[in-house]
Amino acid sequence: MAARRRKRSNRGVSRVGSLLMSSLSREQSMMLLFADLCSRWGEVVGPKLAGRSSPGSILDGTLTVVVSDPILSQEITMRGGDIASRIKKGWGLEVSGVTVKVGRPRRRSPERRSPKKGALKIEPEEVESCLEKVRPVIPRDDVASDLARLMAVYKKRFGSSGGGQIRKSGKER
Repeated sequence: MAARRRKRSNRGVSRVGSLLMSSLSREQSMMLLFADLCSRWGEVVGPKLAGRSSPGSILDGTLTVVVSDPILSQEITMRGGDIASRIKKGWGLEVSGVTVKVGRPRRRSPERRSPKKGALKIEPEEVESCLEKVRPVIPRDDVASDLARLMAVYKKRFGSSGGGQIRKSGKER
């Protein structure tokens, strides 16, 4: 028997993003669109200006742009109409004008962040030497081994503590 094939139509199929946006209130969707605008600010003003400016807020149809330098405020002001139309076209936000404020723009680009340091590698011998100091004082093995690992990490990160001893009373001599 021949299998019957059906044509699939795209009628009634929506993009997930549009479904999400339709389920949010107007204010929530505006906030999401503004956050997206902030993360993609370079597409509106170009990478050079994006590195030294950022969108601050939209109030009554006016976008406030924060710039790092007073000279940039003139350039943003002159390009205000173009910026507003790009935002309307790209994000659907109702922006009719642009004002500029000199201050400290937000930095959102991940390439400007300093790289994270790698995790400390603690050798088993380092933990064992700390465990020898802790065992006589701490009766529970699980607590003693956890404390020994913590001590080894602390020593590796901050250097030796100067030879202090662990006592049952908690005081060092």
